[in-house]
Amino acid sequence: MKEIVPELAVQDLAGAESLLCAVFGFARDGDMLRLNDQRVALVPADGPRGHGGIDHLALSVNDTDAALAHLIARGARMEETTPDGPKEIAEFWDNGVRYVFLQGPEGARIELCAKRDTPAQPHRPGHDHIGIPCTDIAASAAFFTELGAKPVAAFDLIRPEGTVAVRFFAAGQSVIELYAPPGHDAAALSQAPLWRGLRIHGTGRSGRLTGPDGLQVTLS
Repeated sequence: MKEIVPELAVQDLAGAESLLCAVFGFARDGDMLRLNDQRVALVPADGPRGHGGIDHLALSVNDTDAALAHLIARGARMEETTPDGPKEIAEFWDNGVRYVFLQGPEGARIELCAKRDTPAQPHRPGHDHIGIPCTDIAASAAFFTELGAKPVAAFDLIRPEGTVAVRFFAAGQSVIELYAPPGHDAAALSQAPLWRGLRIHGTGRSGRLTGPDGLQVTLS
């Protein structure tokens, strides 16, 4: 497995491409859009979409606050997950992460994420992870493991509402974040999601699969 590309389903393809390029810095790369090591496939939607089984695309940045200010100046809009600005998760990685959510095309969630106290990296922003909420995190982990993804980190976040299990998997240069919020109900999410599915390249297989919680995967 070499790369995982998220599919973003939108009604206005031209408008979505314009926003991703003019605001977030993507550029056309064949039939996809690319921002350094992050590719996105835009696909047409036949009606309004909502938040679904793939919750967000996270872009790695060197400094969350600086990246946020830069994108706001270019026309980005805050998303309701972090309406008051960046937040932190102290438990992640060595020194925690600082993150914020912005509105992508037609409201799709795009996260900016920086690992705290780490050296700046070139070619950022770029890929950090694809966030996937799970009803049964063990079943979702087994699904991606069978496709060749490798576990890289496991965290259990103790929160007032309960424990949130989080598992990170690597597939080539791509990273998947599986997380199980207490009481997560996939049936309550949009059945016409914005982040519609995943294209997984380099598996040596072809075809379409439906994973846990109805996750749509195309293999090549």
